[in-house]
Amino acid sequence: MSSFLHRPSRPRRAATALVAVVATALAGAASSPLAVSAAEPDDSATVTFTDDFERTTDGSAGLGNGWTSPRGTWQITDGEALNAVTGAQNNVTTQDGVELGATWSVSADVRVQPYAPATGREWSGVAGNVRSTSGSLSYYLLRLTTSATSGNPGTGRWHLLKMTGSSTVQVLKEGTFTGPASLPGHDGVVATLSRDGNELSGSIVDADGGVLVDTTVTVPTDVALVGGRAGLYTVTDNLRADSFEVTTSTPAVQPPGPLVCDQADGSYEFPQDGNEVLETSDLGLTWAGMFVVQDLLTRGDDQYVGFYDVDRTMVIAHRTLPDGEWTYQELPERLGWDSHNYISLGLDRDGTLHVSGNMHNVRLAYFKTAPGGDIATLTRVPVMVDAATENSVTYPEFVNRLDGSLVFSHRNGGSGSGVTYFNVYDEEAGAWVRLIDQPFFDGQGSAENPDGTWNSYFQGPTLGPDGMFHLLWVWRDTPDAATNSMLTYAKSEDLVNWVDAAGEPLSTPFTYGEGDVVDPIPDFAGLLNGNARIGFTAEGEVLVSYHKYDADGHSQLYAATPAADPADWKINQISDWEGRWSFGGGGTLVFEVQMLGSELLADGNVQVNFACSGVRQSIVIDPDLEPLAQTPTPALPGDLSEVRTPYEGVEDLQVNVTRDRGDGAEPATDRGRYVLRWETLPENRDLPRDEWPRDGSTLQVVLLGEETEVPPVDPEPEPPVTPEPGSIGVGSSLTVGAPWRFGRVGTAKPFTIFYAGEDATRVSGTAYVTIRKAGTAQVIARSWRYSGTTTRMWTPAVPTTGSWQVSVTFVPDDPAYRATVRSWWQWTTVSGRP
Repeated sequence: MSSFLHRPSRPRRAATALVAVVATALAGAASSPLAVSAAEPDDSATVTFTDDFERTTDGSAGLGNGWTSPRGTWQITDGEALNAVTGAQNNVTTQDGVELGATWSVSADVRVQPYAPATGREWSGVAGNVRSTSGSLSYYLLRLTTSATSGNPGTGRWHLLKMTGSSTVQVLKEGTFTGPASLPGHDGVVATLSRDGNELSGSIVDADGGVLVDTTVTVPTDVALVGGRAGLYTVTDNLRADSFEVTTSTPAVQPPGPLVCDQADGSYEFPQDGNEVLETSDLGLTWAGMFVVQDLLTRGDDQYVGFYDVDRTMVIAHRTLPDGEWTYQELPERLGWDSHNYISLGLDRDGTLHVSGNMHNVRLAYFKTAPGGDIATLTRVPVMVDAATENSVTYPEFVNRLDGSLVFSHRNGGSGSGVTYFNVYDEEAGAWVRLIDQPFFDGQGSAENPDGTWNSYFQGPTLGPDGMFHLLWVWRDTPDAATNSMLTYAKSEDLVNWVDAAGEPLSTPFTYGEGDVVDPIPDFAGLLNGNARIGFTAEGEVLVSYHKYDADGHSQLYAATPAADPADWKINQISDWEGRWSFGGGGTLVFEVQMLGSELLADGNVQVNFACSGVRQSIVIDPDLEPLAQTPTPALPGDLSEVRTPYEGVEDLQVNVTRDRGDGAEPATDRGRYVLRWETLPENRDLPRDEWPRDGSTLQVVLLGEETEVPPVDPEPEPPVTPEPGSIGVGSSLTVGAPWRFGRVGTAKPFTIFYAGEDATRVSGTAYVTIRKAGTAQVIARSWRYSGTTTRMWTPAVPTTGSWQVSVTFVPDDPAYRATVRSWWQWTTVSGRP
């Protein structure tokens, strides 16, 4: 233990002049300096407690008078409160007679006992919102050290902190001060920490009343730390305090209880979605010990799946559609117990398959085939661009730009300090190059905290109905998941030049607080990486769905779209839940709330999907973002949502369904959409399990769509007619007008058709025209009779903006001729112009 330097007694100073108003008396108040006066028991009442530690308890354990010592051994010596024993750090004693409200102030007349020689780490101060009675405490803290060090003679330092679990420190603000108080043997200072709603303030005043520090920061309305107690703090045994005072509003604000979000509050008649199971294809058994994302990619007649087999080996499978057999290629990668280690697939313009996965802060794991995509040619490529930026990789993602070029993004570095890179594949050179010469995100410092570090977690890029790629991200300050903040957005046509929601240019690399900030959520306010999702409205605008804490600290869902003011976003709370999911720490979390994205419904409303404690729910919102109903999510067709794998364990298995990576702005097939389905135990914070389904579960590719029947048509024979020069046979394609890019909402588009058989015979039949909105099951259809002459027809009128796939199917009357399909994309806007 460091030596105690006794000093002579000195005149006492009142820390702060406060009005003492109390509603209830403390236990043992007869010997307490608590002042009491009458007050009405309303929200404006306050409680004040003061203590000068002048009592005959020298050398005895504890401070008496309602004080407890949840961390460290405290006592009074010579009228001063101090921590008496070195050992555990971040020691705290609290005054348990006063519960803090939403507005409070705590002050103490403190002197820092220096070590000899001084190290500059002799921190002491005052704490508020102290929670837990065990050794693991959470609280806000103003601390200071007045020890002179060789590097800073005559300079004191201060921190405004948030402490979690007695060890996780978040620096809210920091600085230095100078003056007599910063020298050894000084008369002490008055340190004051106060809070008024979201404003946390700290001040330090010297013995002569000189203000050394006066600072304020904005903190979240963190109800988990509203309430609690006030007290004294010291790193080890450095604090000497000879007065203490706390005042607070009443009643104290209590933290929310456990989250209750799975209640339905109404019903909603969902439009028909056409999600029938058209076909299933089993790939075999897959790992079921915990959830990790596996990938499905369809392009043309090629379909690829990246998955982990029952022994956790990474496997790539391929088949030729519609009914080819699966072939398999094992890769020298084996999954551990980490749910970060998902698989990502990509195809370039030469048909080369690219594979990356099984990474969480490890060297790059990347493979590619020869052009053409034969999985038997998959070969490891140890370095993609630069080994120095590929030695600690997480979150691999492939995406194709509008010109078909393949882009790869990844994080290099750990949570709280990682850097994101974007590369593009050069087919001619057969190599990757940087898409942008510098990191896409740079979390090094900000105007308010130049020494801070963050890393981004992003969602996307997602190709929207406007032909733009949309990107959404949050920043994390530390490995603690509770330190996510600053929900931010940008969009781009080429992933190089980025703009905000209003189309104004943005600069990269994106730094903390830059970009188009959707919601400036602070740390510890309920925002979580991977749990903010990109969707689109009926008008083709981006719609962001996410969760955070409301003003009372309850977990809630929110929806946001760009506002009329280009500098702002329209944000609306769409849930009305009780309780709170207080997440935090490292590893893959067990999600109480999991955002599952949003879907545009045929009636123009939006279905925001989420899971609450594993129960899938949806909140339907109207175009003004107002909630219409919270209801169970419509079940998948057939038994897809039912667990089929036999398993008797402590935990239940869950059904996992992921969309086809090739099902973007241009669906992989006009028959419907492919999904990948399997069953696993949920995430487990990346920790091993003792028991899991050792035999795995069945992995399936499922085609969902609408089973359509072509109505019978009475034949109307036509005499043979010589086709016009340049006509195209029915066996090749349809002759239609050139595709167009933009159309006006509410109008139809004309096109002409002409069909002729390979024997130059005009062919009669029926033309079926359908238009389907991208990413939805919204379909409008009509049919036309065709009698063998060139005919002018029209698409149905398109009701909303966005991207629509137009399909014309010609069914000849004579079965000797083959049916023919032609599809193209039509973009619609209010004006009919881009």
